[in-house]
Amino acid sequence: MKVFERIATMVKRHPWAVIATALVLTVVLGIGLLFLKGEVSYQKIIPDDFPSSKTLARLDREFGGINYEAVLITAPSVTDPEITEFIIGLEDDFNSDPRFNQGQIQTVPGVTGKDVPKILAQPVPVVQSYLSPFIANVKRGIAESGFNVTLSGINDSIVRAQTGKGLKETVEEDYLGNPQARASVVGKHRFITPDYKATLILLKVKADMSDSDQIKFAGDLDDFLKEKLSGIAGVEFYTSGDPTLAKNFEEDIRSKTVFLFLVALALVIVVLFLAFRRISDTLMPIAFMILGLVWTFGFMGWIGVPYSIATAAVMPLLLGTAITFVVPFVARYYEEMEHGFRSVEAVGSAVTTVGVGIFLAAITNVFGFLVFQFSVLPPLKDFGLTCAFGSLFVFGLSMTLLPAIMVVRDRLHEKARERRGAEKRKTHFDGLSRRKRRGIFARTTDYMLDAFANLSIRHTSFTIAVFVVLIVAGLLSIRTLTTDSDLRKLAPQSLSSISSDMLIESYFGGRQQDVVLVSGDVLEPESLLAMKRFEEGIVADPDNNFEGRTLYTGDGITGLPNALAEANNGKLPSSKEEAEAAIKTAQDNNGFIEGGLVSAGGGAALLTLDAPGAESADVINRKMALLKANGKKYLDSAGLEFELGGITPLTKDMTRNIIPTETLSSILSLILCALVLVVIFRSIPFGLITLTVAMAGVASEAGFLALMGWPIDVVTSLSSALVIGVGVNFGILFTHRFMQEAGSSEALPADAIRNTMKNLGRANVVAALATVAGFIIVMFTGILPLKRFGGVTAVAIGCCLVTSLTLMPALLFRLTTHRMEEEKAGEPVPVQS
Repeated sequence: MKVFERIATMVKRHPWAVIATALVLTVVLGIGLLFLKGEVSYQKIIPDDFPSSKTLARLDREFGGINYEAVLITAPSVTDPEITEFIIGLEDDFNSDPRFNQGQIQTVPGVTGKDVPKILAQPVPVVQSYLSPFIANVKRGIAESGFNVTLSGINDSIVRAQTGKGLKETVEEDYLGNPQARASVVGKHRFITPDYKATLILLKVKADMSDSDQIKFAGDLDDFLKEKLSGIAGVEFYTSGDPTLAKNFEEDIRSKTVFLFLVALALVIVVLFLAFRRISDTLMPIAFMILGLVWTFGFMGWIGVPYSIATAAVMPLLLGTAITFVVPFVARYYEEMEHGFRSVEAVGSAVTTVGVGIFLAAITNVFGFLVFQFSVLPPLKDFGLTCAFGSLFVFGLSMTLLPAIMVVRDRLHEKARERRGAEKRKTHFDGLSRRKRRGIFARTTDYMLDAFANLSIRHTSFTIAVFVVLIVAGLLSIRTLTTDSDLRKLAPQSLSSISSDMLIESYFGGRQQDVVLVSGDVLEPESLLAMKRFEEGIVADPDNNFEGRTLYTGDGITGLPNALAEANNGKLPSSKEEAEAAIKTAQDNNGFIEGGLVSAGGGAALLTLDAPGAESADVINRKMALLKANGKKYLDSAGLEFELGGITPLTKDMTRNIIPTETLSSILSLILCALVLVVIFRSIPFGLITLTVAMAGVASEAGFLALMGWPIDVVTSLSSALVIGVGVNFGILFTHRFMQEAGSSEALPADAIRNTMKNLGRANVVAALATVAGFIIVMFTGILPLKRFGGVTAVAIGCCLVTSLTLMPALLFRLTTHRMEEEKAGEPVPVQS
């Protein structure tokens, strides 16, 4: 209490110094916004110790990763000369363009040796298209002829002059007319559709590109494609892959986070104005909230904590936290004003009286959010750290800057009316109070609070029994919750990368890639046969059919055995030497084998399985069981080791930990919250009674998810700790005020409940409505998990409010009444003389 008395004195005596200090800190922390970086790729979501993460790391080291940027081109005919010229010239374009020749697109070294033609000596970007074998043949022909011609110089007229046929006829008749070539490039999971109306180009991108580099690469590629293809009639192109997704996602996060925050802010302004009916009391808290966000994200920039998908939850959370701090403070200010009519003194009284309660709420928030440091997912750790610091900053500002601004404002107001006398000042504030009391919002709120007070006092047992049943039912529903297994839903479905991915899937089949990394002497015939049997075993396995759909199709599985057989006249090599010769043949035909399907030295090989995205946890589990069972059956038995990577293992690792992480963080938050409450109230009963607000919030969250049939995902898993952190504030402030009312006089428990409900209840209602409004706005984002997050959090915080105004007062009334009865029973009976 003495600390807050000193703060109140400082604020009243030196408000301008407080404001100046806050502005200086704002500038210093605001500079940190320049260093704030985003992590918007899925690789940054997963921790390094997941099995799938370790496999991906090894794939990066030995194979340069498995990240490809896909370019889909549609046209009346993609074999038309202008399009084929573009594809043939890509190698030269990527080698010469500074936007792409710094390692953004991986390359294979050119042929080395004396007198090697320039066209064979230059690096070969890893670009896979339906023309790859054709281009390799053209390069050999140019090299053998001795002509100094580049690929980008080949056009329809040159081909016609050399062969008597145009480029289109040459490609369609001589190249695609060959059955072997056609089988390798035409159809599903290949590179051109049978009707020649769509073609797919895959660019293997650098494995260790940062998010910012990926975003730049995606932008550069888009510009490059516009430069090259925009002038061709009937041509459209679409890009998909990690770089494009990162670019789209960052743009969407930035634009929608700001937009939704502004909309939520507008709604909060309306609610605050209805509550306080004074423009300055509405705008000052808003300005203070924005400063709190600047401090928080600026500080995160300084200490290197990035923003991610969870950042969208931070802004409404801090907005809600700020409101639960600000509204009770401003409400207490007006309550003090009604007693003394000295506005500056009222500010000081509000700091000393409600400051302790706000401090207790802030401490509980901080400890609750720090529980996220036990999470296995990096974004959740960063989320918890950001919210913990944000709560501290918001608390500090609410106890210093906000009251200092109010002091300056009210002093200016008083000086402007000095000549009117004390009665005029009194009339002004009386009129302000009357407007608040007579408003529809105030009268409706008072009626509701009165009804809640009567329910808690007159029907205590009924209220407690109903809430116990509801809370238990909600907590039990946790067992029925599932997880969302389609990671693509973490991004808005309207993103161009997602829609492009879906379009590519419609033309060329599912491209959600799973990888089997096989280790051993993989070039031995026995190893190649085991891998081939693994591929065939997957397709033939009865478990490959699930709910009327085939999980993995034969044409969607490719790997080292397939590539070597194709380069070896359709047969698996019968010796290691034959396998090495097949690798050379494939490489000479622009097949990306060494570094793509087999590691240097032949110590590891890849088997890739392309399929549509998994829409349920059951599909993920079935795929994982299928891969493991056939791996043990065919690869283990041949003495080969295998690891699983790609989208299915990654999703399994993530979803496997979501519910345990959610449950653990919720339990730890509740336990820590209970300990803090017991300590700060110096009472086990008062602490546990206050905790019921958080428990009701978590139970309502689980119950609502189960009722709606919504799964838990990376975003909705944040909701429990958020609800505990924000929701428990209503309970802390109510209990703190009740203890003041009950201990300040001979008031009966019922009177203490009614006074607390009357004086603090409306502030809690206003804070909750504004917070709920902010989360409802989040539901209008294009990200499905954020829609679910906004909805479930809004419902849970609403339940926290109702619990703080019904169950908590009933428990407090029952506890204090019981104590009074015990005290009376223990009083000595007077002895009559």
